[in-house]
Amino acid sequence: MKGPSRALARRYARALVEVAEARGKDVALALRKELFDFAGLLRQHPDLARALEHPAVAAAGRRRVLAAVCDRVGASELLRRLADLVAAGDRVALVPLLAETYGEMLNERRGVVSARATSALALTAAQQQALTAALRRLCGLEVELQARVEPEVLGGLVVRMGGKTYDGTARTRLEALRRHLAAGER
Repeated sequence: MKGPSRALARRYARALVEVAEARGKDVALALRKELFDFAGLLRQHPDLARALEHPAVAAAGRRRVLAAVCDRVGASELLRRLADLVAAGDRVALVPLLAETYGEMLNERRGVVSARATSALALTAAQQQALTAALRRLCGLEVELQARVEPEVLGGLVVRMGGKTYDGTARTRLEALRRHLAAGER
């Protein structure tokens, strides 16, 4: 597979949400965490991901490797079936996008909006609570916040929620200042 496709990830995620929800709300929520962890495992081991995505590796080999990984992490039956399906279809590269899309779809069905906050330093629990409350007021829905740390942001915060990005980072402000100053030199 050349690159992950959002449309393909949506098809997989939609089917997965329906199957998981048919087994119960708790199963669907547990699968979301398991799927995020599985995608994280592939990100943490890029050599494994590259090997699984390599065209010289046959589907049977990908299936065996992913089955072994599932055994090692104690994966649920649903995750095992999904892993086998993506391995057989040469779609292992789709897993991170599929995990994200599954989480978004599941939250949408629950009336919850996902928000991702990225900052240079880890947010304290109080800061996360305050940000969640502010976002809840902004959108009028329950908010599920995921906080990430990326030192490249320099300072401030980037929040992605509901297809929108709110960028209040020092990096962006410095870039705007640079463009403004460069435009004045002409």
